[in-house]
Amino acid sequence: MKVTLLARTAAFFAASCLLSIPALAQGGPPPEGGAPNADARAAAMAAAEAKFKEAAALPTPHTADGHPDLSGYWTSSNGFGGGPGGGGGEKAVTPDGKTIKAIAGAEEQEIAGDTANVARRKADEAARPVYKPQFLATTQDNFERASHVDPSFRCEPLGVPRSGAPSEIFQGANSVALLYANRNMSRVIPTDGRQHDADADSMSNGDAVGHWEGDTLVVDVANISTDTWLDGDGSFHDKNMHVVERFTRKGNTILYEVTVDDPTVFARPFSPKARNLILGKPGQHVTEDYPCVELDQAHLTTNERH
Repeated sequence: MKVTLLARTAAFFAASCLLSIPALAQGGPPPEGGAPNADARAAAMAAAEAKFKEAAALPTPHTADGHPDLSGYWTSSNGFGGGPGGGGGEKAVTPDGKTIKAIAGAEEQEIAGDTANVARRKADEAARPVYKPQFLATTQDNFERASHVDPSFRCEPLGVPRSGAPSEIFQGANSVALLYANRNMSRVIPTDGRQHDADADSMSNGDAVGHWEGDTLVVDVANISTDTWLDGDGSFHDKNMHVVERFTRKGNTILYEVTVDDPTVFARPFSPKARNLILGKPGQHVTEDYPCVELDQAHLTTNERH
């Protein structure tokens, strides 16, 4: 296989940008000047944790019906905690759940010596499901060719749970609206006791209904389109995938937890690392994101094979 430098560079750059969208939207831009050293990173993590604990100790506001008020603009607590789709771990596992390997995409995308980009694209092992043996070949192929076959490269919706935690929440008496900083995405979750719509067509965000369990809003999502992936590393699902999101407000923080199961293809349910959100400044709101325009697919597939 012969790959031109231009094709390799374009592919790697496009993959890095697109796969980082959820992480950047939730966690803010990467630090200037490259990755911080270990001492600086530890200090930043400690400061973020202290800030989060301080915010969590504040009184929790409630609505007139007695439920915690989830309304507000929510941001990542500067790296304290992780999130679905965010990646950023120090190691990755292949879909069999056992083998440790670095993820740099397919051979076409491995650029010798570009260790910084490789490190940034390593997936968090907690964000990957383990598949049943008969599906390992498919997911391994997706895993190796993710930079060429990721649905997001065609500007298809990220879907649930790949989009991660919302950036802004509006809470009403019978519904909750979730707004996302990336791709102009929004969801409206009814909390009036209705059940799933048995006649609904499958959609990228599925059919979601919510209810309260004590101080936690539980969002149950079914009928999610099989055109979506769970991450940028080829984790696919079938029509039976079921997602449960949990929002627990404490003070000026929200703990966002996700559990995903697909009894058809997963060996067991899995839960990505929970994300801690902290309330932003008053008056902050989600703004319009740039539209996704597919321009990179040709560059990702222009390989010369001999």
